[in-house]
Amino acid sequence: MEKKQLKKLNELASTAICGNDISSSCLYVSALAIVYSGQYAWLALLMVGVVLFLFRKVYGEVVGALPLNGGAYNALLNTTSKSLASLAATLTLLSYMATAVISANEAMHYASIVFDHLPIIIATIVLLGIFMGLSIIGIGESSKVAIFIFIFHLTSLVILASFTIFYLFQNGFTVFTENNLLPTKGETLPQPYFSVSRQPC
Repeated sequence: MEKKQLKKLNELASTAICGNDISSSCLYVSALAIVYSGQYAWLALLMVGVVLFLFRKVYGEVVGALPLNGGAYNALLNTTSKSLASLAATLTLLSYMATAVISANEAMHYASIVFDHLPIIIATIVLLGIFMGLSIIGIGESSKVAIFIFIFHLTSLVILASFTIFYLFQNGFTVFTENNLLPTKGETLPQPYFSVSRQPC
């Protein structure tokens, strides 16, 4: 009797899901990083990038050794007790739920700039409902949406980076220098630290 072949996601879909998870959870709060670290927001985001870079081999090793669903739960289940793994799984689930709500709410705040009189709370609930439906349908269908979001996200970042480089060639670092000369709200060094600690990634 032949074993049923499990349908797997292709590389693009897998990369899109992982890419959206890591990049969007850090970058959507760039505006919040500015609130806490002011002109040093770029330093806070750079620190987040360095932390993710240092953990890349850990992520790769865990996923390679335990290619199963469950994430942190399966990783801890093989290294610690079941109760501790369950606690980590619960906290991870709560973290994902909080991130989803904050992400949707931030998205609707941005959308309210384009669409006047947009009811932010209702729109947030509707957006969460749409993605909940995608999750219920299955990962195969939601991966197509993830690919679209990932490509759109990368395209936006490339366009933004290109215009930034063009602006720097045209005008130099005048704005950057002037921003660094502005008075800070608190101590200089703790500002990026507190900003990084609020990153959900």
